[in-house]
Amino acid sequence: MSSALIIFICIIIVLGLLFLGSPIFICLGIAGITGIFLNSGIAGLSVLQTTVFGAVARFPLAAVPLFMLMGEIIFRSGIGEDLFHVLGRVLRRLPGGLAMATVIACAVFGAMCGVSIAAVASIGVIALPEMLKRGYDPRLAAGAVCAPGALAMLIPPSLLFILYGEVAHVSVAKLFTAGILPGILLALLMCGYIFIMEIKSNRSSGTRKDIGEPVTLKELAGFLKRLWAPFLLIIVVLGSIYLGIATPTESAAIGCVGAYAIAFIIYRRMDWTAFRETLIRSARITCIILVVFVGAVVFTQFLNLLRVPDLFARFIVSLDVSPLVTMILIQLMLIALGMFVDGASMVLITTPILLPTIMVMNWDPIWFGVLMITNINIAVITPPVGLNLYTLASITEDVDMATILRGTLPYVIVEFTGLLILIAFPQISLWLPGMMR
Repeated sequence: MSSALIIFICIIIVLGLLFLGSPIFICLGIAGITGIFLNSGIAGLSVLQTTVFGAVARFPLAAVPLFMLMGEIIFRSGIGEDLFHVLGRVLRRLPGGLAMATVIACAVFGAMCGVSIAAVASIGVIALPEMLKRGYDPRLAAGAVCAPGALAMLIPPSLLFILYGEVAHVSVAKLFTAGILPGILLALLMCGYIFIMEIKSNRSSGTRKDIGEPVTLKELAGFLKRLWAPFLLIIVVLGSIYLGIATPTESAAIGCVGAYAIAFIIYRRMDWTAFRETLIRSARITCIILVVFVGAVVFTQFLNLLRVPDLFARFIVSLDVSPLVTMILIQLMLIALGMFVDGASMVLITTPILLPTIMVMNWDPIWFGVLMITNINIAVITPPVGLNLYTLASITEDVDMATILRGTLPYVIVEFTGLLILIAFPQISLWLPGMMR
């Protein structure tokens, strides 16, 4: 049987199982096993047991459950509520100040937990009703929760960077560092969009939404008293990675201990029942991620056996277009794929295929990793698989799904603009990693 026919059969299997609603790991696993069997018979399948075990037994993957646990602890501690109230109080006199506070709160919360839907749920349940009460357009308010919640995947610690680093064999520590400035850039672009829209809205209505007394030094001191510990946790976790004191896995363990200390001692919102739930939920999510990882490993083995990544790289090189156009075409392809596949699956599926192309085009894999995760930021706010959209819809009855979709669309354009800036100026992503020890 020809390689082209085998590839065609496996693609049909993946698409057919996805259409039937099968989990992504089943789609990838069955298609990969079928492809290997059709190409190499039973003998080809015998190598999978060692390949799969070797893939999931890597030490850096231990950071996945630890960062998941850290995110669960922070999600249940109530830090998000305090964070929003502090920023809202400080920024409320600016046009769109409360919405900008939501963006910054989601970004900072993402730096604490690294989980997109946790940021949306923690900040959105407080921020959305408050913005609507103060007269914000429901569409702008909904978008100001959904879109910046996705920054949790780009601003370290990021689970997707861990997965990309393992598949692409790139330093996770450098990927974490590379995501800092792009995450800040996207947050600033979102704040800029809100500022412009609110100035236009205030001019047309003749009123200001965020009028209030300026924050006093006494109030600011009280805010800092509540939030010094979470910010110290961010500095310790990321600083230990940046300075080369600890690996991402070791810093994740430190972060878990620190998060439990904050939740138990400072915020006092963690009891033994919640403690047990954080362990169970983080274990479940970790199992889901690793099972998808196993399916992707099997599918990747099939792709490598038929030299699909090399063929794709040759096809890209044969195109008579500039490297910039090639990169934009790849990003558009990833955006289209991200509308139907979740972020973790997209990283695990596409990275092995695109890696030879990255090397042939002499692109920095760290830069490309930042672009890919930025791309996935767009994916989680676009239907039909936009998890952030459904998360916000599930925690509020103040806005319907149609309003959420209309409100999030401008932020998709804002994030795509940010993606183009990161493509045009690679040093935004590469400057900090270049300064690491």
